[in-house]
Amino acid sequence: MINVARKGYRGEVEVLELFENLNLQAMRSWGSDGRSMRNHQGRPYRSDVDVVAMIGDWDMTIQVKRRKKLPAYLQFKNCDLVATRQDRGKWVYILREDTFKKLLELCASK
Repeated sequence: MINVARKGYRGEVEVLELFENLNLQAMRSWGSDGRSMRNHQGRPYRSDVDVVAMIGDWDMTIQVKRRKKLPAYLQFKNCDLVATRQDRGKWVYILREDTFKKLLELCASK
């Protein structure tokens, strides 16, 4: 069985590499703690931030989660995006990696 900390670290590195492979600047927080990094105003990020990607003047903050299996209702069949929310909550969007890459490429080209 894989060590949980190593599994999380590997997931963060994979996300970091996704941005780097698209020639976008990104950085991983030390110890998976966003407070180890500073934003443009010199303030630390929140503790749940694992990766920050710089896209133009936007710092995209990312929390990385890895699971053995996603719930069935989050499985993609014939769509590019799954939108879900809890009652009275905000929408959460889940994209396939190839769809996310296309969006990033579009953002980076502008």
